[in-house]
Amino acid sequence: MSERWPAALRLDQAAEYCGLSVDTFKEVCTVAPIEFTKSSHGRRWLRTSLDEWLDSLDPDAARSAPTRRRLAERIGGGGV
Repeated sequence: MSERWPAALRLDQAAEYCGLSVDTFKEVCTVAPIEFTKSSHGRRWLRTSLDEWLDSLDPDAARSAPTRRRLAERIGGGGV
């Protein structure tokens, strides 16, 4: 796999992108694929949705989010 991942990933790519086997990915991933065609071969997982899902699994994210927001407010950005 190259260093550049496509925006829409096949099942095997999506599993690899998440660092999981295909079987484990199918069992644990809550991201629904988009359907380019009616065939199962046309299903793709959006990389941005997978990133959001993976971020949501981070137990430290909830604790660090307010800190980032306060820092952004101090430097004039309205929050992250």
